Amino acid sequence: MIFQNIPEPIDELIRVLGYWDYIFSGFLITLWLYGCALILGFFLGLFLSIVRTYGNRFFSTIATAYIDIMRGTPLIAQLLLIYFLPYSLNIPISAWSFKANFVMFDKNITLILLDHKTMISILALSLNSGAYQAEYLRGSLMSVGSGQLLAAQSVGMSRLAGIRHIVLPQALRRVIPAWSNEAAYLPKYTVVVYFIGVSDLFSEGYYIVSRTFLTLATFIVIAIVFLILISIISKGLDILHEKTRIPGL
Repeated sequence: MIFQNIPEPIDELIRVLGYWDYIFSGFLITLWLYGCALILGFFLGLFLSIVRTYGNRFFSTIATAYIDIMRGTPLIAQLLLIYFLPYSLNIPISAWSFKANFVMFDKNITLILLDHKTMISILALSLNSGAYQAEYLRGSLMSVGSGQLLAAQSVGMSRLAGIRHIVLPQALRRVIPAWSNEAAYLPKYTVVVYFIGVSDLFSEGYYIVSRTFLTLATFIVIAIVFLILISIISKGLDILHEKTRIPGL
């Protein structure tokens, strides 16, 4: 036999990689959740940071309370709360899904891009990430001197226009190094969706374990996939920061 003399750990890894289609589909779902949550969380965080920094006392207090609640409670608790809330209120949940199917190397791969579980996962991840992103963005907004906004208003710009055209372009450049922490951590947070049955990378790992009983080898492969993904994200953001930074600032 060709593989007769292969060491046992390597043989286990090869057996796990035999389920590459499950790993790949789970990876794509993880990327989908990550991309949606990061983008939606960014816009939510940007809104919260502007309200908290420039809003009146009432709206600033609401934004602060939301951020404190979301950052002070576990993500898994938030996910389960949103997931079970409709059932607790006797709101019917219909069975629906939006799928993508394709064939790759003679393997049929099906991705459930959107159903009620995926939608709840994206919502929970976005709401949680938005609270963290808001604090990164708020710190960046505050790093732009208030005198610049006053100067913009003194030449006839409205407060909103000054924030949009003067403060935000500088703040969004400055925030990249700090904001990259959230961008790099978020893929790891997506694993919580396993608890409500979304077929992400972590969930597919458990499926492979149930078929092979190779727990260690399986999660070594999963960990390596996450490591490569996060390394690429971090490097990409470093390049973006170098391309967009303002010399001397």
